[in-house]
Amino acid sequence: MPFRSVSVARFHFGGYDPGIHTTSVGITLAMDSLDPTALTDVAERVLAGIRGDSAEWSGLFSDTTKALNSAAALVGTGTHVISLHIGTATGDIAYIGTAFLMAMPHPMEGKQLVREEASFQMDGTWNRGSVLYTQTEATGSATGGATDGTNSSTAGGTYNVHIMRVSTGTVNVIWEAATTATGTYTVLASANITTVTGTILTVGSGTTIARFVRHRHTNTVAAGTFDIAAAFARV
Repeated sequence: MPFRSVSVARFHFGGYDPGIHTTSVGITLAMDSLDPTALTDVAERVLAGIRGDSAEWSGLFSDTTKALNSAAALVGTGTHVISLHIGTATGDIAYIGTAFLMAMPHPMEGKQLVREEASFQMDGTWNRGSVLYTQTEATGSATGGATDGTNSSTAGGTYNVHIMRVSTGTVNVIWEAATTATGTYTVLASANITTVTGTILTVGSGTTIARFVRHRHTNTVAAGTFDIAAAFARV
């Protein structure tokens, strides 16, 4: 019977990586209902099918640049890339999307460690996908392992990349696909990144995403280091 320890879960928001400060994290895939009942109606009416996905995070307070505390200025500022990797191997389950940072309470008790919390409301839905590159301190160029989608698809897809640190250079993140694991990979989407950020790249409906997908990155400075994590989901 398969089990997965939460010690291998990785939570990322934009260019922030709570890392070892996390004590708990959870996501909710939910279906809300909209009540369009008017005063003149004789019975309650319910419009079903409205998604209300969300996420909750809590951990120990940290003032490092990659900690969520440093993201306080993002509360209510708009949508940002969000990911939950459940596992550290290529092909492990990941949930990805974009979200609003709604609140960041800081519960404190006397003589205890200072804690912080964060709640997120999805801008859309959580998309269930796969880990392409677990959080790593990278240098120069590298290619991740291939994840097998069983079949090709043409409904589209999304590629979430989190850059938590860039020492020098420009990082080029590349999303590729091929018909076989060791075949010729073609680029689905790419982006040049020079700063701490979260980036989401999309492939629209009608574009073929071949069966095998992988992440690749390069850096214009061979010795330049950066922290990176990536995942994708087919629509």
